[in-house]
Amino acid sequence: MPDRAVSPKGFTLLEVLVSLAILSATLIMAFQVTSGAIAAAERSETWTTASLLGEEKLREATEPFPEIQETKGTFPDPYEEYAWKISVKQALHPDAREVYVSVSWKTGGVEETITLSGLSVR
Repeated sequence: MPDRAVSPKGFTLLEVLVSLAILSATLIMAFQVTSGAIAAAERSETWTTASLLGEEKLREATEPFPEIQETKGTFPDPYEEYAWKISVKQALHPDAREVYVSVSWKTGGVEETITLSGLSVR
């Protein structure tokens, strides 16, 4: 049997396969982290938009002294996917009203809602 000469200048097949497995696992983890970051950024943008729209409606509802009532509707373009609901209730003091503004929207078939509240005083 001939003797096999071992060359110090190359990698074995096993070493190459192990390094490819490590590289693959690292790339998969990097992809998952990136995907999660993109989804979190989109969710954050949606919640920020809903908060700003709700804050605008709350200011509109409390600027004049509001009557006790409930109203709802949708926002104009480009925010037509967001709906709002304003509930005005009597506060403990007769010259005060509790105002609740809920903004809702659908994300991936699931409805999400944010509620802001304020107090209007005569």
